[in-house]
Amino acid sequence: MSAWIEHILGEFPSDLARLWIVADPDDVLLDEQVLSALRSRGFEVLPFEDPIAFRADFEERYRQAWDRGEPGPAQALVLHLRAAEPDALPWDYLRQARTVHLSLANLFPRLSYGVVRQLAAEHRGSLFKAQAKHASQTLGETATKDFILTHIFRIGPHLISRTEDLWRELLRLHGQDAALPALLADHVAGILQALPRFKGLPIRGLLTSKGTMLRVVQDAW
Repeated sequence: MSAWIEHILGEFPSDLARLWIVADPDDVLLDEQVLSALRSRGFEVLPFEDPIAFRADFEERYRQAWDRGEPGPAQALVLHLRAAEPDALPWDYLRQARTVHLSLANLFPRLSYGVVRQLAAEHRGSLFKAQAKHASQTLGETATKDFILTHIFRIGPHLISRTEDLWRELLRLHGQDAALPALLADHVAGILQALPRFKGLPIRGLLTSKGTMLRVVQDAW
């Protein structure tokens, strides 16, 4: 199990509470690996979207069983709230439940939140590991972009000085189905387009879209 998953699971001791509230504005908990690990420990996660529907489901399936001393459908229920704070929840839930705050800002305190939130969930585990190992101080927006490019996508835009360097990186990225998020592609494009040899190339599109790369190659032939 990755350090990322273990860190999140550490917020949920299975014997501490039956009802949990998770304030999670970035949907950290909805990552399929996290959900699977929670389910294996007896937790069920339910989204809090319709208060009336949730209360009916909770009362019928969980609270009544627990009040009778029965285990119910799961050992513990996690109410997932897509918000930074649980203030909007009914008071009786807040009183009964143990509250956990999950956010990318808290999980990646040394990196720029605005950049990290653009990264696909599948990369969070690798980024969490890289932050622990390589981020010795708090990084600003530009430094965070370079950090992610280096440690997640293995690209150093300042090292790309020839067209063959660019095409080698493009073929590697798209061969791994690892197109760059738009924010990072814009950052790389801003660096490369300052060089005369790259002017006129749709660098942003080449980095974000395999289809664009293939069309450019076909047109060149």
